[in-house]
Formats: sequence, structure tokens, C-alpha cells
Amino acid sequence: MRMADLIEAQDRNNRIVLDTTVSADTVTKIPAMNGHQGDNGRVVPFVIVEGPKHQPKNMQGKSIDLVGTDHDGRVKVSGSTYKPINMAVGMLDFTIPGVFYQAVGDYQQAYFRIKDSNNQVISTINVKFSVIEGADYLTLGDSQIYNGYVQQSMAGIEQDVANWVNQVKAMLSGTQGAADIANSAVQAMLAAIQSSQVPTKGGNNVLNGDNTFHGTTVIDNLKSPSLDNLRNQMNQAVNSLTARLSNVLRVDNGWTRDYTLGGCLSRANNGNDFALSKWHIMDTLNIIVGRGDVRVDNDQDYNESQIYLPWTVDNADMAMAQIYHFEGYALPRLDINSKKLNISLKGKRHEIERLSLLIISFDR
Repeated sequence: MRMADLIEAQDRNNRIVLDTTVSADTVTKIPAMNGHQGDNGRVVPFVIVEGPKHQPKNMQGKSIDLVGTDHDGRVKVSGSTYKPINMAVGMLDFTIPGVFYQAVGDYQQAYFRIKDSNNQVISTINVKFSVIEGADYLTLGDSQIYNGYVQQSMAGIEQDVANWVNQVKAMLSGTQGAADIANSAVQAMLAAIQSSQVPTKGGNNVLNGDNTFHGTTVIDNLKSPSLDNLRNQMNQAVNSLTARLSNVLRVDNGWTRDYTLGGCLSRANNGNDFALSKWHIMDTLNIIVGRGDVRVDNDQDYNESQIYLPWTVDNADMAMAQIYHFEGYALPRLDINSKKLNISLKGKRHEIERLSLLIISFDR
């Protein structure tokens, strides 16, 4: 097996050069990325270049993140933790999150990923850096797996849920107002009866003024505009509540196995196969949940697989996945307006694994 070529990072105007055209078996050693255990993150200035003359790369419409496996074997994904300086000439300041500085020692593997506007990886740059033991570092436990995109997505989900709760409160508040109007009408009618302003059965009723009766008058079932108005108000209140709540939470699809697996994934066929369900939670917002067993046949450290869903999703939606394997992970990516869900898998194995999936989507 050929060893990777290790080269020293170059400096250009006080910025570390990241060359997108280096070979896949070349690793760039970047001392500026080194940090002490317990550091709260490091900011490293970069300039992205390409070509034999190391011309600045236009990074407009593109993004960059850092993926690594630390000394203890924990996978870290930074998310888009960079500040654009001049993206037209590839200049940016990249913040390495503090969770990258938990386990002392060299990173087993680390690389920057450059993605296009469709969130597709178009270039990777292998890098090498280390975590140095900190004298005053207070250990809070083992190094943890970290995905910055999940942290950002969870913040968005919490805001969506808060907005949904406020909408439900507003709907119930409006319905309560309609019920209060109907209740006031009932109380007014009862007060009129008690003050002998309305005739009662078996009572001494005195009708003053001109009285006009249209149609058939049935004593056992007295009809009047007042009673009809009261009945209509009550019906409107009930119908309003029913209509408002009918679109708040419903199950659009029960559990289904109407999907197709691709790549290194296949059905487990063990009675607990992976299944999907879709929930409509408000207006156009949906939750797609998946859980169950799949078979993973992977002869490589990394592999790309697919799940073809029964519903259309978009890369503007949010997806999270977890596979229950002590050395593996599953990173989902959505296509544009498609039923195709791409999943990046790590870990060589030929066995059945438990897969969990969560997608927050909008009606299309």
C-alpha cells in the first residue's frame, strides 16, 4: 500500500494556501491548525487556489467544511464555520470548532470539502494537524462525535416547533372567542325567560303587542329566528374548531416499505426491515420518519448509497440519519426536487445494522 505524500503548507500574504489540485494521496501539514486540548476553537486564515500556477479559486456560490477522525476515532464535521473575506479570490477565515480539540494526539484523517451551490462535493484537500495536551484542561469525558450541520438544523427545528405552538394557541384563542359569543347569547336568552319576557310552557304567558306567526307553529317544537341564530352560532363555533384542528396534525401515510435501496444497502429481510412514515404537522410542513434494519455490504472505508423515497423532497429540506455501528456513521444529502436520498456511509462491514432517519420537508 502506497504511503501518502506529506507536504508542508505554504504561506501567501499571511494566509495558508489550500491547493484544490493536489493529488488524492497528498496530505498538507498545517501547523496553524494545531491546538491545545480544551481550546475553544481556532481561526485560521486561508486562500483557496487551483492549477499549476496556484491561481486564486473563485469560491462564490461555493462552501467549505472540515471533516476529521480524531486520535480516539471520533468523527467530527464542522459545518459551514467560515467567514468570507473575498470569495471571488478564495480568501476566507475558517473557525475550527472547539470540539475538534478534545482528544490529544494526531488526527487519524482530516480533509476539507468544497461544495457547489447544490451541496455536492467537488473537491477535497487532505490535511494533517494535532491536538497538544493542555496543562490546565479539565476533562469532562471522552471525545464526542460532532456534526455542526445537525446543531444548526436542530436550532431551526426548535424555531419551527415554537412557531407551530404559537399558531395553535392563536387558533384556539379565536375559537374560544366564538364560543364566548354563543355562551353570551344563551345567558341572555335564559335571563329573558326568567324575567317573563318570553312565554313558557305551563306558565302564565302574556303576549303584548302585535304577534305574527309565519308557517306552521308546532307547540312541541317551537321555532324562531332567535333560536335559529343561537343554533347557527353554536354550529359555527364547532365547525370552526373542527376545521382549524383538522389541518394541524394528521398522518398522511402509515408505515410503508414502498422504497428502493441502492449502493451498499439492501433489505434485511428479518421481520424488522426499515420502514417509513409521513406526518403532516402544520400547513405545508411535514415530518418523514424512518426506522428499522438494513443490510450493509461495504468493502471500503467510505461509500455512497441511496434510498429512493415514496415522496418528493428537496435539498432545501433538512435530513438527519444515524446508523447503529460503533465505528460508522450515515450522513444524508437531499437532491433538488427528487425522491432520491443520498447517504454517505463509513465503516467496512457485511452485516445488518439499525438505521434511523428524520426529514423535515414542505409540501410540493
